[in-house]
Amino acid sequence: MCLKTLEIKFALPSHIKLNQAIGSIMQGVLMERIDHDYATYLHKQNLRPYSQYIFFSKKQHCLIWRISTLNQQAHDEIILPLLNLPYSVFLRHKQINITTISKEIIYENTYEKLAKKYFSLSNNPEEIKIIDFNFITSTAFKSQGKYIIFPEIHFLLSSLLNRWNYLSNTDFLNDKTVLANLQRHLYVADYKLNMRPFSLEGVRVPAFVGLYSLGVAKNDMAQKIALLLAEFAHLSGIGIKTAIGMGAVNTSIRV
Repeated sequence: MCLKTLEIKFALPSHIKLNQAIGSIMQGVLMERIDHDYATYLHKQNLRPYSQYIFFSKKQHCLIWRISTLNQQAHDEIILPLLNLPYSVFLRHKQINITTISKEIIYENTYEKLAKKYFSLSNNPEEIKIIDFNFITSTAFKSQGKYIIFPEIHFLLSSLLNRWNYLSNTDFLNDKTVLANLQRHLYVADYKLNMRPFSLEGVRVPAFVGLYSLGVAKNDMAQKIALLLAEFAHLSGIGIKTAIGMGAVNTSIRV
């Protein structure tokens, strides 16, 4: 199972102040736990085989850190060491310790099974489906050296397709016509977005959070691929800097 999500819960110290930088801090924790040679390898990759983000759950009153791996090597080199994370974790940047409450694998799958799940659906292409993308951490895209701070369909789909095609062993989404066909059959149904810049080492990255809904027109193949990518988005994240906590998204489907 090379597609996995590990969820680690931490008790929240009363004196800690949370901001967007916490994702970058947890990236540091991750790098301290993995093999040095593999960490060096990751730094050289344009598309990294994992994503991670952390958020505060008001309901559970704890910090929740989710790390998803997108190939077998990333699972072995990242998930396995983090399953041995100690009870007390030192955040070097904050100079504090946080306490581990629990560690649990909350999702596991393979590219092949994920594809089969959606391509074996007895779909009704006459039903227009809506995919809700709920961006829960700051998200942005980059094109020709400029930040894109609205989830345009082209950039959203390109982000997901690029990761799928680069990291999976499947090739059925690697055709150049896939993106064009998807763009032809998807449209913006609704959005409720807010600006939320991401600060990284003094650099302010313009970004957004919130709800972005795409309608999928009456086309069987477009619906299957769109639904597949929507589930994959939970793991891969969307846009830039998903390895340091940006681009985390939850998706849901409605008719």
